[in-house]
Amino acid sequence: MSPTEFAQAVRQHRDIPLTEIGQYPHLAEALQAWQQSEGQRAPRQVDPLILPKALLPYVMLLDLEDAPARLRVRLAGTYVCQKYGGELKGRTTDDFFSPTDARHVVDAAVKVANYGIPSLAERTYVNLDGGLWSYVRLIAPLSRSGTRIDSFFKVLDPATLQNQTGEKAA
Repeated sequence: MSPTEFAQAVRQHRDIPLTEIGQYPHLAEALQAWQQSEGQRAPRQVDPLILPKALLPYVMLLDLEDAPARLRVRLAGTYVCQKYGGELKGRTTDDFFSPTDARHVVDAAVKVANYGIPSLAERTYVNLDGGLWSYVRLIAPLSRSGTRIDSFFKVLDPATLQNQTGEKAA
């Protein structure tokens, strides 16, 4: 089996109903912080001072770009940058996911933008170095202008982040 075939065979994106967020206490706290943020259709930002400090290394702020649709990193926590091997600010999902996985991530964000509600999901994927990873993440809409959803607050649950050997990241 080629690396590409392997990556396609193990890739998984499983939506989890938002009503089940209580199973992920870290993400429930992050959702609460998002809900406390000011905004009409979507908040402009999430106040990092009301986020649990333990989550900050796993947070990303992503901006949606059009033509082609892709996500550009505005801010990435230290854990996320460490796993990538360097600063992610300014990079796009195409820089750290395979083309197919990048498309899945962008499609999930576009769905969040279209519905205007957060999304909870479990993802399994092969990173560009060939490592198999899985995690549960929350992605919530943001609006830099206050009217159009064009940005996202994303956070990984450190309790669920693990590599192919089952080794927990946190």
